Amino acid sequence: MLSRILGLFGFICLFGSVTAESKVRFDHFPVPKTVEKQVSFWKKIFAEYNTKHTVIHDRNHPDVIIDVIDFKAFEHRFNNGRAYTPQERRRITAKYLNRYRLAISRVRKVGARASKFGAMERRILEVYKRHNIGITNRRNKTPQIRSQRGLSDEFAVAINRSARYLPYIEDIFRSRSLPIDLTRIPFVESMFNEKAVSKVGASGIWQFMPLTGKQFMNVNKFIDERNSPIKATRAAADLLSSNYRAIKSWPLAITAYNHGLSGMQRAVRQLNTKNLETIIHKYKSPTFGFASKNFYAEFVAANQVYNSMRQQVTGDRNPLRITQITLKERLSLHELIRKTPLDEKTIRTYNKCIKKNTYTRYKHRPLPKNFKLIVPERLTASISRYIKVYASTGKSMTRFTL
Repeated sequence: MLSRILGLFGFICLFGSVTAESKVRFDHFPVPKTVEKQVSFWKKIFAEYNTKHTVIHDRNHPDVIIDVIDFKAFEHRFNNGRAYTPQERRRITAKYLNRYRLAISRVRKVGARASKFGAMERRILEVYKRHNIGITNRRNKTPQIRSQRGLSDEFAVAINRSARYLPYIEDIFRSRSLPIDLTRIPFVESMFNEKAVSKVGASGIWQFMPLTGKQFMNVNKFIDERNSPIKATRAAADLLSSNYRAIKSWPLAITAYNHGLSGMQRAVRQLNTKNLETIIHKYKSPTFGFASKNFYAEFVAANQVYNSMRQQVTGDRNPLRITQITLKERLSLHELIRKTPLDEKTIRTYNKCIKKNTYTRYKHRPLPKNFKLIVPERLTASISRYIKVYASTGKSMTRFTL
């Protein structure tokens, strides 16, 4: 069966062009030739290929797409319509990659004569020739390939998710005089999934690591503000602003969001340039891999795809109907639930930064001083009355401010 699967090839087409609006909005974000090719690849991942597709492509030239595995077609043709498990998909993908690596090795050894070995060798010869990339000359580096799952269906879902928070996120960035386009970074980081947690411990829609998060917000065993979309947005705005002040380049500041500011500063010193294209080609570091090299292009692609797919903006800047209370003095969850109209479910719904154990084991522990509690707008007046009556030590409330 596998040989029959390996004999099938996917075909691709370019996603739609950039709108005039996005060109204007992208004055801060130049797209040199290398990045433009990366952007072309990521637009296909975000807008053309869905999670049933796995794209096999060149690691250093992402736009060189060698093949597309269509698992939906395979399921109907080879698996009686049953969906492949993740393990089965990984196993099939690995066999594809290994077979194409063998094809590349044969092409490197005997050039065009490798076509006699089969369809995959012919495919390698045809794809690289089409892109004017020589691979038969031994002086050229051996192509490295990888696989990438399509994300168009997840991106469409992410656009719906983003509608809940983008008005607040945009206002936070606007209040700091930061380019609004930066608010599309969560599409790259988490697809606006509030529950996103990476294998290495990054959390929330902005995917802050614990150590970085602690520099900008509360991250401890009671509170983890990385998981509050609004609070994490303030932290992300501060981090991006700090990166830009230090390095004076938005492409590098955005790349530093993934790779770290010190890493990008090291690249600038070593190569004596702030040109991202040059850094992508020439900077050598064990940690500056595919993800870091492509992060800026992913951001550009995500913004362009979002601008082309989003629905008409309503202008409602407070879609969740929330306000924010700043607790000037320390109050516990137990006090808030007993003495105000707030119940546990409401607090959990709007304050995802409060950990589960804080509602049980630590419910009598005061929340941090100046903790910003997000509450439904309709409860603002009654909570305000409670604070005036119950808080005799100067606790006060402020309206939702960005």
